[in-house]
Amino acid sequence: MNSTRAPDNQSAPLLKSALAVNRRDAILRLASGCLVSLVSSPAVGQTATIERQTLDAVIDTLLPADDMTPSATLLGVSAELMLLAPKGSSLHRLFALGTTWLDTLDARSFAELPSETRQDVLRYMERADYNEVPGRFFQLLRQMTVEIYYAQPQTYAGLSLNPAPQPEGYPPPWT
Repeated sequence: MNSTRAPDNQSAPLLKSALAVNRRDAILRLASGCLVSLVSSPAVGQTATIERQTLDAVIDTLLPADDMTPSATLLGVSAELMLLAPKGSSLHRLFALGTTWLDTLDARSFAELPSETRQDVLRYMERADYNEVPGRFFQLLRQMTVEIYYAQPQTYAGLSLNPAPQPEGYPPPWT
């Protein structure tokens, strides 16, 4: 007696369709596997460099100077970002991949593009998938840039805001 049975003809098409992968899915899986191996490669972490001029252009597009406040680069936000992304770290690799990606969009570098074009690119990145380099680069960079920028008193010195009530407390209009 043989305990193994041959699959019946009705389950064979189901099995084939469950294992079948279309070309698009296969290409996406291959590309994501290549990207993961590239990002996690130690050689990329050691040789990848962040294009500082591109990084400055991105953060100044996010937080430009106006009549009341300085731009992000004037307040040293990019220098602070570089301290938070030491060479060899995952954040450094992400910034290197993101700035390189931005510089490959046109024959000119991202920093040389007109302001409107830079804004359009950042709008695209804002809507991009977070699990891909443009989306993750944008989301993390924007969050870190805004936190560093608005932690400095020069960003709100020209605004008509009441100072924080601490440590003195609220003035006593109730007395």
